[in-house]
Amino acid sequence: MAKLSPNQRAKLEALWRSMPAQMRASLLASAKAAATADESAQSLVEILEDLEEALLEPAGDLAKAYLFAPMRSLTADPKTSPPSRARFNPEEISKIWGWLGRRLAKDLIPTMRKCKKPETDSVWHEYRLAAGIALEDAINSADRVPKDMTALIKRFGPNGRDMLTDAVTLLKHSECVIDSLAKVPSRIIDLDEDLCYRLKKIHEDLMEGGSAPAAVWVLRIVMGRLDSPWQIFRVVEKIGRRNDDLVISKTDLAAVGDAVLADTGFFAAQLEHPPANLSEAKEYYATFDRFVAFSMGMTKEFGIRKDGRWGQSLFGVRAEASRNVERTFDKVPLAMDSGLPEPRRGRSGRVIPAQLPPEASIERLQGLLYFIAAAREHAKDAAVASSQKRIIEAAVTRMEDAGELLVDLVADSEGQNKNVAREGLDMTVVLLDLAGRDESANLLRRRGVAAAAA
Repeated sequence: MAKLSPNQRAKLEALWRSMPAQMRASLLASAKAAATADESAQSLVEILEDLEEALLEPAGDLAKAYLFAPMRSLTADPKTSPPSRARFNPEEISKIWGWLGRRLAKDLIPTMRKCKKPETDSVWHEYRLAAGIALEDAINSADRVPKDMTALIKRFGPNGRDMLTDAVTLLKHSECVIDSLAKVPSRIIDLDEDLCYRLKKIHEDLMEGGSAPAAVWVLRIVMGRLDSPWQIFRVVEKIGRRNDDLVISKTDLAAVGDAVLADTGFFAAQLEHPPANLSEAKEYYATFDRFVAFSMGMTKEFGIRKDGRWGQSLFGVRAEASRNVERTFDKVPLAMDSGLPEPRRGRSGRVIPAQLPPEASIERLQGLLYFIAAAREHAKDAAVASSQKRIIEAAVTRMEDAGELLVDLVADSEGQNKNVAREGLDMTVVLLDLAGRDESANLLRRRGVAAAAA
């Protein structure tokens, strides 16, 4: 800072604090503009920057978030987020932070906590580089010393070394990663040709500029910004100059395809647990929809060979999803047994009413019927069309038959029995609606009204 007496500094700081933020920013910008033409004005810039920094609070607890900023979009709970957005989980980030503070970089953590510079300041790139080097040294030590590797695995799990290696890459190359991502929209609805070439240029610049390890990570982070992540193959095609996986699946770009495939597998595995109610069924269908979009999107955007590594993996993922969905379909008949208010006709021809099902059974059946009806849209693509058609048609026939008997009960019953029959009929109408049979539901509704009035 330029030479100022303590008294001068105090007066200037008081004046600076009294100014509105917009005025301070304007003065600082003007000083910087003047300094570009007149080097002597640089001392004024230094004074104003020092005054501005004095107004800022130390990073404190935010230091952790600032340090790991390059990994922010890759950090999430792996149980609820696809792998492309959950390369690191919050617990791992906390463990790395603790390891740095306790053993690897004891002086670095207090320094970062006291830092008043914003997250975007270049000093944070210096801190990240130091942290990355400290982690890298620890990994190298573990590679050489078995007991260090044992301790590392105990702390971070069997895949901890790979996770830490990825963290090192992102920390050491944080400046080029963050600068590259600043050139890309935070949300990409459709990856058009212009943006594909922009990403290709970013990738080439990183490869040629000594930041090759960061190049693939930029693509993987961009993948998370895409509404349709499988479109990242458009960039892969332009970088690799091929539209199939014969060669690309064996290069560094394979990490991008592996990420798309891992997300596809994540959604397939999420289909293992059938819905227990309508709300869960809607989430379950959204997962199914996302799986089909990933599965079909991969083969639409890129030449995935059936006998290639990606093709074989995708075939296995599709088979897993089909099994999970068909198992959910298979639960519909059992759910009908416990959730459908289904009367029966005795030998004498008299209709014997059924008890109203428990609430949980009704909700479960509603959810399953909603899903099996909605699944028709993707049934062919998911290789479940045959079972979907067979099971829903049987369920609809059964509900329509139950509705016929309930209409008779409403017409022939009195008092409480009539009320129970009407409630069962209303439930059946709702179930037919959820099964996508609007006409049957509306007809049954009208017939019920007529029967009640008779």
